[in-house]
Amino acid sequence: MTAEIAILTRSAVALAADSAVTVGKERVWKNTNKLFSVSINNDVGIMIWNSGDYCGVPWEIVIKAYRAKIRERIFDYLYELREDFVDFLSDFSGPSKNLNNLNLMTCFVNSIVDCCEHIDTISGGLKKRKSFLDSVELQIENAKDLPIINDKYGRDAFARLYSKMIKSFMVELAKIHVTSTMHSKMITLCYERSRRQYISSFETGVVFAGYGDKEIFPSLEEIVVDGKYGQDVRSWVTSTHNLNKEENKASVVIPFAQSDIAYLFMEGMQLDYLDFIHGTTLGILNEKSKRIVDEYVQEKDRMVERARQESDNKVLVKGLMDEFKKMRIEEVIKPMLRVVSSLPKEEMAAMAEALVEITSLRRKIDSKIESVGGPVDVAVISKSDGFVWIKRKHYFDLEINQDFNSRRTRKYGGSST
Repeated sequence: MTAEIAILTRSAVALAADSAVTVGKERVWKNTNKLFSVSINNDVGIMIWNSGDYCGVPWEIVIKAYRAKIRERIFDYLYELREDFVDFLSDFSGPSKNLNNLNLMTCFVNSIVDCCEHIDTISGGLKKRKSFLDSVELQIENAKDLPIINDKYGRDAFARLYSKMIKSFMVELAKIHVTSTMHSKMITLCYERSRRQYISSFETGVVFAGYGDKEIFPSLEEIVVDGKYGQDVRSWVTSTHNLNKEENKASVVIPFAQSDIAYLFMEGMQLDYLDFIHGTTLGILNEKSKRIVDEYVQEKDRMVERARQESDNKVLVKGLMDEFKKMRIEEVIKPMLRVVSSLPKEEMAAMAEALVEITSLRRKIDSKIESVGGPVDVAVISKSDGFVWIKRKHYFDLEINQDFNSRRTRKYGGSST
């Protein structure tokens, strides 16, 4: 995993990313690059988190291939660069067709495993198959709640491409006789998940931050990239922040990946604690309501009254959490952001780095695996100065590689990082 921070004010953007990458269950390397400049002609940085490759190709190679492609092209707005990058990913292929389909195959495997979750506890082939079909139907309905990202391929075309692959996975994983009905339903589930915002185990978060040529203030866009579906990249926008359009917002601090410590710093409380308060308060109210209903309501009316009380309790707890959020905004978040909005560039960089470092320190203490760590790369992007590295690690000594920058300049049209 990783920890990354973006701080946006009207004067600049500060980006910071750690260097840790987890290999397998226990090994961690602390030399991975996760923060990049786009090109010398565009004041934009890119950060990546989670999966370190796209279709089997490391993201560093993909991003530098994109840099070589655009060379001196200038984008007026950040969203135009993001859209062009996604188009580039659709045309980009790794050396292996199987690796191109890795995310999609993972989606198929996850779909089958989800429907086999309780099948081992059931005896009898007919009951197992019925349980499997019931689970598939439920998962299909749940999948249909997700937004569609690609409607280019119909279900029949999808089946022609992936039917045999899905059948082989079902035989291997379900360990029961696979009927034609089961196969057909599973194809439908895999189809719905593939064309919607369903996340596999190999997705990558890609963050774009900086300025388009016509933008006065910075903006940020985060997307998920999750392999390919046919010839198209599976990707969608997850968050945007544009200080050019948000007149009442002068600064924003955005954590990515392992964000718990950054939230604690910014809001004064971790999200897990909020979930605990919500769940515990609701549970106490429901238990109290149940005792009152059991004691004072006739038995024939108890079920209806319990449901009414539980519904009312949800409203009460939501009101409590909303008021608690308003208090945190007024007492913690707004004062913090007022200070952030006036920070000079060097202090923005220091704050971004500190938030990553404190997350790394916490992981050293509370986890067997230091999933955040290593040198922190830090960059500041401003309208006046462009993309400037504050801290940047190298696996080699620049002093004995004097030709490095000139070679990078020739290859990428002026950008050396």
